[in-house]
Amino acid sequence: GLQMAYYFQRAGRDYVVFERNNISGSFFTHYPRHRRLLSINKKHTGAKNAEFNLRHDWNTLLSHKSNLTMTRYSDDIYPHADDLVKYLNDYANELKLMIRYNKNITRITRVHSKKSIIFKLVDQNMECYVCDRLIISTGLATPYIPKYVPGMEYIDGYESISTNASEFIGQNILILGQGNSGFETAQSLSSVSNFLHVLGGSNVRLATSTHYIGDVRGINSKILDSYQLKTLDGLLEERISAIGFVKREDNKLHLCFKDDNSGNLTESKSDLRYDRIIRCLGFRYDKSIFSENSRPLSGRGKLWKYPEITESYESTSTPNMFFAGALAHSLDYRISGGCCIQGFRYTARALHHLLEWRYHKVPWPAKLLTPSTLYDELITRINQASGLYQMFSTLADVILIDAKNLPRYLTEVPVAVLPDLQELTGRMISNGFITLTFEYGKNFSERHTDTLSTENYRHTAETAHHSKNIHPVLRYYRKSTLKKLLEKNEMPVPDRIHHVLEDFLTDWYERLIYYII
Repeated sequence: GLQMAYYFQRAGRDYVVFERNNISGSFFTHYPRHRRLLSINKKHTGAKNAEFNLRHDWNTLLSHKSNLTMTRYSDDIYPHADDLVKYLNDYANELKLMIRYNKNITRITRVHSKKSIIFKLVDQNMECYVCDRLIISTGLATPYIPKYVPGMEYIDGYESISTNASEFIGQNILILGQGNSGFETAQSLSSVSNFLHVLGGSNVRLATSTHYIGDVRGINSKILDSYQLKTLDGLLEERISAIGFVKREDNKLHLCFKDDNSGNLTESKSDLRYDRIIRCLGFRYDKSIFSENSRPLSGRGKLWKYPEITESYESTSTPNMFFAGALAHSLDYRISGGCCIQGFRYTARALHHLLEWRYHKVPWPAKLLTPSTLYDELITRINQASGLYQMFSTLADVILIDAKNLPRYLTEVPVAVLPDLQELTGRMISNGFITLTFEYGKNFSERHTDTLSTENYRHTAETAHHSKNIHPVLRYYRKSTLKKLLEKNEMPVPDRIHHVLEDFLTDWYERLIYYII
């Protein structure tokens, strides 16, 4: 919300942000429960270039103010959440963003107004507001509580558990959920519990293997040492929908399994008895605020907890309703960093550019270059661009070649927009174009693959297209139009392609990059 507000303010647009609480970033006054963020705050990089430094500063929102960076608020590589709250409120206040605090929107409906349909918003005091376009950026803040687990009434929630570890001394503990909140909780309690188990429905996915920041991070994974080195703590694998809990005479909570046919709990034959069970099953977004005629469709399959949106971040079912921040992550789910500030600061900027063209006929910003200056621009972007680096495979720089063979450079365009570039950005493809993306190699984290194997780091310029780690990729398309993407965020087959060999220091200034045209 803050990032969108910044760009609306800079463009002089009529907007307002409604915030249910009395401060910005109030989610982070309570979460993470044990107060240590997972987002990297690398204060020292050896570089003075602000754009490059954003590659390693995962908390700073974009602005023209050099003092509004999270690295000025904390020296820690993983900051305390309170520092982020202070930063976000300083950002909102110093930039004088149009925010109405203590406005809890409880109902959103669509109503007819003359010849158009507008949105009507009602707050907790029954005050009404109307708007033509609506952006939802409430994040994933509602704990996910499954309804089909017998005995759920005995279970504590991540959102309400005590963070005083002394209350858990000498207890047997089961944690439901093998994501970051589950492992964060396990790590805080493993030193005081008799034993601690973490249950999930599939293999634990580690960010060090998948390169996906939403998977279990190293800072939370100490319990894996306890498990693998056999010090009583452990992991259990079972679907949440296949279990239940019964409280017996010993006042312990017994883990039971459902009968495959009847669905009833079977008598537990194991010794899996616990004093406390803690639910850490993640979050979903609050859909209760939508009336029947405004409720957006939800994503399908693995995207069920996100709204279903188009390549322009618009609801597929509710026109003029857009989603920003973590709620736009369905477009890069399990690919890049759109779930957190490090990624959605760029998707928010992209959304703003798309809205500027759609409603105000301001085309996507472009820099007119010459063939000789294009090389320098590419080298600079490859070595400094933070949006391409954080949103790998999802955002692309696009170089349009006009009728006079002069390049126009567009930065950080959503890959999914490319087939409809002219319609969505106002920029015409007349004589082919070039794209620049950052990408990991295909299947870099397949099951049973050692992502730290030296085989992943032995490529040369001739085998750069086999690089497993992040590297720049240039593509050239002769045609002015593209077919739809092969898959979400998968680029169409180009006429020419050039993979730049990955670099240990991510320094490509000395690499020889040939023109691909």
